[in-house]
Order: sequence, then structure tokens, then C-alpha cells
Amino acid sequence: MRPAHSTAVLFNLLVAGLGLSGCAISTPGSQAPAQGQADCAAAAARRFHVPVDSIQVLGSQVGTSATLYQVDLRHAPSGRQAKCTVDQNGTVTGVVEVR
Repeated sequence: MRPAHSTAVLFNLLVAGLGLSGCAISTPGSQAPAQGQADCAAAAARRFHVPVDSIQVLGSQVGTSATLYQVDLRHAPSGRQAKCTVDQNGTVTGVVEVR
């Protein structure tokens, strides 16, 4: 089994490489997987017509079903927010702007 600190270091390297420095380390089952969060950030960037590195992941949680997650996002320069739904495989099922 991999020590917790090395897992955190690997996760932080992955997050830094994806430009998702606003992400928190997820506890299995409580938050969307890192890839799902990255896919949501990319989907929000497309929706807002902005670069993906300007999208911050504010957090995520299990959605209405155990296989869906809700990811909360924000476009840093404008403050616009969105909610994204993603499954455990990273498939984005929707992005809506929060007003």
C-alpha cells in the first residue's frame, strides 16, 4: 500500500499539471475523482469560452445518485460560477451556470 503522503504528492503534481490548484484532495467516495474534476473544468471553459486554466474547482460532492458527482466551478477573472455533473468515469453529463 502506498503511504498517504506520497499519494498526496502525486495528486498535487497531477493537479498542478492540469491547472486545478483550487482542488482539494478527495476522499474516495466523497468527492469527484481528479479526472472528473478536470473534465468538468474543461467543459466549463468551453461553455464560458475561456481558457481552461482560468477555471477553478471550488469543490465537489456526491450527487443525487452514488455514481454521479456535482463539481462546483468558478471562472476566476469574472467570478461566474457553474455546476457540473460528472460520473465516476469522468463523463460530463451537464454544465449549468449558477446565477
